[in-house]
Amino acid sequence: MYPNADRYNPDTEYANKLVDRIGQTPAWIASRIGVTEKRMRYILAGSRTIKNDTTEIFMTYAEQFCMECLAVEAKAAKDRAKSKALADAADKA
Repeated sequence: MYPNADRYNPDTEYANKLVDRIGQTPAWIASRIGVTEKRMRYILAGSRTIKNDTTEIFMTYAEQFCMECLAVEAKAAKDRAKSKALADAADKA
């Protein structure tokens, strides 16, 4: 997987879909991509409010790419587990 900023999608919904695909907590993801848990919460919420002043928050392309890499690895891990389970079932048959 190679970075390509042409694929940048700062949409909050996309960030939440990536978290779902990764299958881990936002705190776990934040620690892996090098951001704070608070930053991750802001990304997933799409905004932050401090003293009644709301600011839109978008993930950067670097954050997006890191999350996409984690999502790819999560899928690969699931595929490996599925293949192993099928192989184990075939060995027992």
